[in-house]
Amino acid sequence: MIIEMVRHGLTEGNAQRRYVGATDMPLSEEGLRLTRAGRRDEGAGHVFVTPLQRTQQTAAILYPNAQQTIVPDLREMDFGAFEGRTYDELENDPDFQAWNADGGMQPSPGGEGRLGFSQRATAALTQLIAQAAAQGQREIRIVAHGGIIMSLMAVHALPQKPYYDWWVDNLTGYRVRVNPALWGEQPVFDEVERVDYNAQAS
Repeated sequence: MIIEMVRHGLTEGNAQRRYVGATDMPLSEEGLRLTRAGRRDEGAGHVFVTPLQRTQQTAAILYPNAQQTIVPDLREMDFGAFEGRTYDELENDPDFQAWNADGGMQPSPGGEGRLGFSQRATAALTQLIAQAAAQGQREIRIVAHGGIIMSLMAVHALPQKPYYDWWVDNLTGYRVRVNPALWGEQPVFDEVERVDYNAQAS
């Protein structure tokens, strides 16, 4: 089974390097322009998206003929009290310093941490794999968020690499192969390749 995971297009929060997770921020005008200028997959019939409109807007452009299904647990991390702020604005905040001391593994004030977030992402993907296998589907397409993709890659991709080594820019991601029959015991991505929907990659 092939799984394609792509990060949504550019938002104002991305451009300003803000912590935008649970905030339902749409694509910016520049994000819409860049996404429309990029390549498309008109043969895709179905794509999974998140409840946040930036993924739905992106999927509608990248996969113009695909039916969208919302998967709530593929939404981006909720940064709680840090939502909408930049690292420069937060670096002297004691709560932020405490949260960031271990890379944000524990929940932020009013939000999530990477540990629980990663578990949520894996549970959502596991359900999608099981559903697709039961229906005889060989491909899964997902438009999600950078954090979701990096978390899944850090946990399941081979060779193993740290979370930030799996960084994805807007409109980029990964195509991986999984064995649904072995996923319960060996939840690994057997093959990994980069995908890029930007215009220069066409």
